[in-house]
Amino acid sequence: MAHRVDPKDIDLEYLRNEFKRFRSDIVGVKDKLSGNASDALDQISGYLNGGNLSSRISSIEAELETLASKVKGYSKEGVNRLEGTVAERPIASVAIAFGVGLLAAQFFRR
Repeated sequence: MAHRVDPKDIDLEYLRNEFKRFRSDIVGVKDKLSGNASDALDQISGYLNGGNLSSRISSIEAELETLASKVKGYSKEGVNRLEGTVAERPIASVAIAFGVGLLAAQFFRR
């Protein structure tokens, strides 16, 4: 049910003042938000252009290259040791490979 308001009871001057106050509050909020956004963008661009990020990326790349070379060296050593062991004991190596294959088959069957 809608309640009807008598137009004579409305204080138009009060409504005008409230609307002006509301408008000024909105403008203040807009200015504050745009200032905060501008400051945040300035900080981000300063960080990105300051060299901190690029130097950190360079150091991470260097660490990854060092790690990759170590892994490659360890894998070559492991393959060489495995080849040596297989060459020294070919029958035992075949038996071990067969046993590992049976265990893997049982594992995957479940």
